[in-house]
Order: sequence, then structure tokens, then C-alpha cells
Amino acid sequence: HKKGKLYRGLRMTNWDPVAQTVLSNEEVIYSDENKNLYTVRYKVAGTEDEYIVIATSRPETIPADTALAVHPEDERYKKYHGKKVIVPMVNREVPIILDEYVDMEFGTGALKITPAHDMNDNEIGEKHGLEVIDLLNPDGTLNENAQFFVGMDRDEARVAFVKKLKASGDLLETKGYRTSVGRSERTD
Repeated sequence: HKKGKLYRGLRMTNWDPVAQTVLSNEEVIYSDENKNLYTVRYKVAGTEDEYIVIATSRPETIPADTALAVHPEDERYKKYHGKKVIVPMVNREVPIILDEYVDMEFGTGALKITPAHDMNDNEIGEKHGLEVIDLLNPDGTLNENAQFFVGMDRDEARVAFVKKLKASGDLLETKGYRTSVGRSERTD
């Protein structure tokens, strides 16, 4: 420990909510699946009607967003460098951060950052010193950090969040796409 080789801290893991256990990378089986990509707008703080639009496959994690990232060279977002956006539904201001990880060609070129619920977002969060908000219980239901649909299974909550986003006008589009999804080798 004194040499810095051992430490204590929150770490991302592959978690199986059915078996209630951590999985090694080898125990996660990836396959291509049809999913939905939801286009959601985030209001730029301090403006009347300016928004940055993101695309996500997991709208139920929006309450755990702690930043919105854009590529530093993306001309579409240069005027927003150093500003903040308001996370839909929870009305929390989060920074717009610049990170070269963002693919300018995918989706809208803007990426919601949810450090507790995505490995890549977790790395970006560590790099930028972002807060980590975990909104899932070990069994895959939403906890009080979700602020809505607490106790609901994450898949059911996704449908409920989509309805809520649609009602508020923040959901702009839903379209199907094919993506690689990891599932537990033990329980699928």
C-alpha cells in the first residue's frame, strides 16, 4: 500500500444483476442486437432556446449524467466551450467538457457522460474529475439517485423515461440501430 500498488476506490466492473456477482471480461458474451437510439436535447444553461442534442441507447441513466462531452476540434460546438448544459428531467447543471474520445461522426458528435454506468464514460470522468452518480441497485432496479421510477427494473424504467422525455419535449427522435451488447455468460 505504501508503494502505491494497492489502493481503495470505486472501480467499474461487469456486474450480473441476476447472479448478483462480478464477472470477468471473459464471462461477458457480446453479440449484435437491435436496439433503439434516442436523440435527446440538453438545454445550454443561461440561454433561452439553445440546445445540444445527444444520442443515447440508455435514457434511464440520464439522471446520473455529470457532463456532456464534445470533441475539442468540432466546429459545431466551439461556441459552447466552457459553458454548461442542464440535464433533462433533473434540471442539474453539468459542464460541457472537451475530450478527443468523442467521435464527431457518430450520432450528433456530442456525448452524455455517465461515469457510473459506462466503462468509457468512467475513464473520461476520472480524467476530468467528474462526480460519479450510481443510480442502479445490485439487482438492476433504480435507486433513489434516479429521482424517478425508484425500484423499477432498468428495462422497464427505460420505457418510462422515454415517455417522460417525450412528454417534456426533450426526446426528439427514436430510431433503431444495431449494436454490440454484452451479456452474462451465466445468466444471459
